[in-house]
Amino acid sequence: MIPSEPGAPGEVTALTDEVVGMMANGVLLDAHKQTWSYDMCGGHSDKKHQYHYHMPPICYLKSMGVEFADEHSWWIDEDEVRDFADMKNMFSETASPSPVVGFALDGFPIYGPYDSAGNRMSSATYGGDVDQCNGKEDSDGNYGYYLTVDPPFAPPCLRGNKGAFTYSATDKVCPREGISNTIIGLPDPETKLEETSEEEMGVGESSGNIAHALASLFVTLMASVTLV
Repeated sequence: MIPSEPGAPGEVTALTDEVVGMMANGVLLDAHKQTWSYDMCGGHSDKKHQYHYHMPPICYLKSMGVEFADEHSWWIDEDEVRDFADMKNMFSETASPSPVVGFALDGFPIYGPYDSAGNRMSSATYGGDVDQCNGKEDSDGNYGYYLTVDPPFAPPCLRGNKGAFTYSATDKVCPREGISNTIIGLPDPETKLEETSEEEMGVGESSGNIAHALASLFVTLMASVTLV
């Protein structure tokens, strides 16, 4: 359960090996130690069989119209993990502001790697203007977290009252061809992923409208599980 009205940011609550929040596509954002073993979309599964992200996920963010690095292997340099200080150079310094791409367990929004002014977001460790939790206020004074282009990528701590996250195991096996979800009011998703070009992965003219629709839908869903 995630609070729908987080209020003002307060004291820092550290996250250790646990869920940070949820993306608007239903995938978890996690805070456990980096393993540097990810699929082409920037995610992987843990020992609990939960697929999740740790770093900015290229496939999802591109589908939301977010400017991204040219390659899904942006964090790799000659078969090794790229120097952390060099990772930001894989991204443009400026781009269109990132939409809300998810929500943290304390109810604050999570944005992609560009702030409301279109500036690339680095973590505080690597010279960025975010706080220790990868968060800051936008030009309207609203607080939110960012997926930074260098470690820790996802918020390592939260500044609101943390909601609850639970899960249960299932014997159901996901179909090999994947699952296609349809949201009323949005275009049908591409089903033939192997034939989809990068230009068709959501970087078109309508992606901004889709991003806002997804964010609005997610807020509506979260409002139904508000903590008091």
